[in-house]
Amino acid sequence: MRPVVFDGRFGWLHPAEGSSGVVLCYPFGYDALCTYRGMRRLAERLAARGMPVLRFDYPGTGDAAGEASEPGRWRAWIDSIKQAVALLRNTTGVERVTLCGLRLGGTLAALAAQELGGVDGLVLLAPVLSGKNYQRELRAHYRTWLSMPAAMDCEAEPDTDAFVEAYGFRLYRDTLERLRAVDLQRDAVRPAERVLVLDSLDPTRVDALVARYREQGVQVERQPFDEYGKFMMESLDSEIPQAAFRSIENWLADTAGDPVTPECPTTGRDAGAHADQVVQGRAECVGDHPAGHLVEPGVFETPVWIDGGRMFGIYCVPESRSVAAAPAVLMLNTGAVSRIGNARLGVHFARRLARQGIASLRVDLGGLGDSQPSSDAVSLDALYAQAGADDAACAARWLTAQGHRGAVLLGICAGAFVGLHAASREPAVIGAVLVNLQKFTWQNICDEYGKPAVPVAAFGSTRSYLRSMRQPRKWLRVVRGQAGGLPVARELAARFAARLGAALADRIERICGLQLGSKDVRRLFTALHARGVDTRLLYGVLDEGVEELERYFGVHGGRLRRFGRIGVAFCERTDHAILSARAQENVMSYFEDFFRGSFGESHQPEPSVTGVPLRARLDWRHARAIQWLLKRARALRLSGET
Repeated sequence: MRPVVFDGRFGWLHPAEGSSGVVLCYPFGYDALCTYRGMRRLAERLAARGMPVLRFDYPGTGDAAGEASEPGRWRAWIDSIKQAVALLRNTTGVERVTLCGLRLGGTLAALAAQELGGVDGLVLLAPVLSGKNYQRELRAHYRTWLSMPAAMDCEAEPDTDAFVEAYGFRLYRDTLERLRAVDLQRDAVRPAERVLVLDSLDPTRVDALVARYREQGVQVERQPFDEYGKFMMESLDSEIPQAAFRSIENWLADTAGDPVTPECPTTGRDAGAHADQVVQGRAECVGDHPAGHLVEPGVFETPVWIDGGRMFGIYCVPESRSVAAAPAVLMLNTGAVSRIGNARLGVHFARRLARQGIASLRVDLGGLGDSQPSSDAVSLDALYAQAGADDAACAARWLTAQGHRGAVLLGICAGAFVGLHAASREPAVIGAVLVNLQKFTWQNICDEYGKPAVPVAAFGSTRSYLRSMRQPRKWLRVVRGQAGGLPVARELAARFAARLGAALADRIERICGLQLGSKDVRRLFTALHARGVDTRLLYGVLDEGVEELERYFGVHGGRLRRFGRIGVAFCERTDHAILSARAQENVMSYFEDFFRGSFGESHQPEPSVTGVPLRARLDWRHARAIQWLLKRARALRLSGET
């Protein structure tokens, strides 16, 4: 596969020798993040069957130029599909084109096909049939997210007509007005010669759509999409819909006139499973990439291959200013999300930095996004493997090879873990901001199927539970038997005991030099300090990662103060995955202050956290509750010693 850029759109061309090609149309927003790996795998499978495939980002989404807030997005999205069809025809010489879209991408594909005419096939994967219903669905998703522990302490967006938000992605008024008028069943006009519909969400509406198409002489085949729910889960848990993809492959092969070959002749496996080898071999041969291009005035982006074509990234620089001698920012994947980032944070921040004269590289580490090889699944063990730190170190060295003075890492959650371990041993890394770091070290917990064999996080942060204890309705649920208070009490007691044990071990070490605590964790931070890497751990006030911090380094990570170049900061209104607009602004502002203060042309004072220190930010009742518990724990320990 090779990256392509056309009229500000960024995409991927998967070459093949067939005369029938496919344009893949992504869903919108969080749906696109969840299914990114799956849509890439579908493109590879189709290319392995001899069909050239083009997948791309709509204007204002993914790596494309622009913002979703700009007017005319709906029209631009439909036009971009038509332009993608023209590009596929001109580039590959295909005679027939099929549009294949998922969710809102299916709706856009159907509307674009109606306007284009001459489209040979249309594949609709759980298409959005009613724009009004889709908007209600997005609002429901947002309310669901607000109730999750990961959204604890986040700032809820106002209920407004200006935009609809779900998981950090927004549709704005101009787009909403046009979407609200969409009724695919009512407006269905012959879009293609043949149509394949896979849907199990709204049988009645789908029946009506199929009947409408058939009335117009369209050959329609309808199949279930029972794997939809597992496919649309968050990127780490999303499962490839093997049966649905196999149906699409076979249906398109019939359209192309190619024989259906369910098994690879050399291995006996199905052709989709063999696609990895075929496409990977082709990708090694196609190592070129488009030249850099303007994504907005003064901001220049270049797709790049790293480590011989194994890792992929987008190098973002100011157009008119030389930045080679200055440090560059290296943005790491958040969990299993591609380089785009949750709520498109990677793209937004890279371009914001470029406007300030700072270069950056947003990279897909091995096995993620568009790096090689692709895979059907990603496990927690893979995200926290040391191979990720090796890949981050490799990307940092790539930046120094471009002439930069070093790399300053930005990692969130699993990306923070990768950044911590890369910074502790890679000379090219000179700074790091690690956001909501959950674990300092990792022991494999997944079974042979890549699923966690033990609960990853049974409880939220201690602060979230202490906050809940102040709510009468929580106690009422315990009294009624609707919630169990004993397991929570046991967990909190175990946590306080662990913290007291760590504090005692630290005191013994400082007095007599005997190490009783975790040597691996201490070794990490000692290495960071010895190498002179300016490092900041940044947490949301109620993030679960604070438990790990305070377990090893005391309240607020106070024992890290002995390492002069390592600091800890806390932000209010900052959700775990940095999905909300307030959380994104908190992280970006903090990083900018840190970068200017540590690596700017004139050294500035230490960066300040948004708001006042944590102890002052907690209201007095919360602070008194913590103090009371600590005093009781100390008294209990002293009485035991006596």
